[in-house]
Amino acid sequence: MPAKKNEGAKKMTEEELLLLESSRHVSMATSALFYGNAFIVSALPLWLYWRIQMLDPLTYSPLFVIFVCVSTYLVAYAYRNLQHTMKYKIALRREGVISREVAQELSKENKQERDTKASEKKNKVADREATAFSIFYSNTLYFFILLVLFWFMRTFHPVVNFSITTSGSAFLLAFFSTGGKTK
Repeated sequence: MPAKKNEGAKKMTEEELLLLESSRHVSMATSALFYGNAFIVSALPLWLYWRIQMLDPLTYSPLFVIFVCVSTYLVAYAYRNLQHTMKYKIALRREGVISREVAQELSKENKQERDTKASEKKNKVADREATAFSIFYSNTLYFFILLVLFWFMRTFHPVVNFSITTSGSAFLLAFFSTGGKTK
């Protein structure tokens, strides 16, 4: 009887592992990393408007806070979308290498345990690489869009310029991260 119970527990963990690999859920640490990076990226344009466009930070602080918060949320949303998309692609590319590495390390274990360990390791590696890539790619695209919009909006009042470039860049980045699909 206990052997069947143990066998069912292993099967349950394998199913959970497969669900974890394909889920959009991110850990609290990854979420904090996403929101921290998104806040920094969203707050950087403030310097541009403070020093170049001469917008006083104290006078326009409510406007700055609102648009930085909206931009932070949308950039973090883009990180999460891109990370989910890239995680699966990276996992497929790393599967063979990680399986061989785990097979060498755990040659005395049975095949089911090796497969489980390989799947766990593949998931960790893909998650870490996808997180780093999504942050880098999204930041690059966000700043590119921001600079293009800043240039096109150069003749507008600095407040309008700030509002449109900051929110527009974040909205476009979030839209592009969904693959152009609306949900």
